[in-house]
Amino acid sequence: MNRIVSRWLILPLLLLAQACSAFPSMAAWDGPKKGAPALWHVKGPDGEAWLFGGIHALPANIKWITPKMKTAMDASDRLVLEVVGLEDSAEITRTFQALGNSPNQPPLAERLPVDLRAAGEKLRDKGRVNPAKFETLESWAAAITLAGAATANLDMVREAGVERVLAKRYRNRDKAVIGLETAARQFTYFDQLPEADQRAMLASVIADADNAPAAYRDMVTGWLTGDVARLEQAANRGLLQRPQVREQILVRRNRDWANQITDMLKLGARPFVAVGAAHLAGEDSVQTLLEARGYTVIRLQ
Repeated sequence: MNRIVSRWLILPLLLLAQACSAFPSMAAWDGPKKGAPALWHVKGPDGEAWLFGGIHALPANIKWITPKMKTAMDASDRLVLEVVGLEDSAEITRTFQALGNSPNQPPLAERLPVDLRAAGEKLRDKGRVNPAKFETLESWAAAITLAGAATANLDMVREAGVERVLAKRYRNRDKAVIGLETAARQFTYFDQLPEADQRAMLASVIADADNAPAAYRDMVTGWLTGDVARLEQAANRGLLQRPQVREQILVRRNRDWANQITDMLKLGARPFVAVGAAHLAGEDSVQTLLEARGYTVIRLQ
């Protein structure tokens, strides 16, 4: 798989891996120290909203909250995230274990192409994962577990991620913070994928593991510079070319979120919506779906 593409496709895995992982981040960030990620304004007869594409774990001490973002957040009455409660790692882990384990799973090697088996075992050992654990881990859960090992030494700090930073800001101002989904629901999207697609995701994580530092740097740099074209390319290639994966992981969720945003606007809310950046790119993006409903969407930065 094209490595530029695959690094964007495991964004949901990185979110969940970071929520479940206890690995420390070690490598120093040597990329840009500030930027202006993409931000959109949504306007319609019912009211207005703002859409912001984020990254769930970021290097510490980079600056990405711009004056335009501050103006938008001040005008909003609530923060809407993909998931609320990711800071409760123990509860996330319990949910993961409940959904991600089933008896009599094949060994890791049997679920991988022959040319990736050695790399899979190497990554498993790097993560200090007992081989017996894979006797119960479903393939999607194995992918998340190994994604945690692949990103273990990056300057990737959960506390610096978009959701936590923005949630703290809103709560300090006594504004509501709500979620579009629960963690269990996010896990379920992966759990419901056909086994062939789960194994393709597992193979993708392993194939891209050695490229993780460069991939992460490229991803954060693209996000800071508002490079939506890069996201649009990723949203139409790689694993997302598989119809069931695209529908389950991206399109279905975007439709649901557009429905929820529409309902909020009809009730008079002014939400600032911060979701994974990949959901705001391509022909099935949240803002495209809102435009199809008659809303005017303008990019602010």
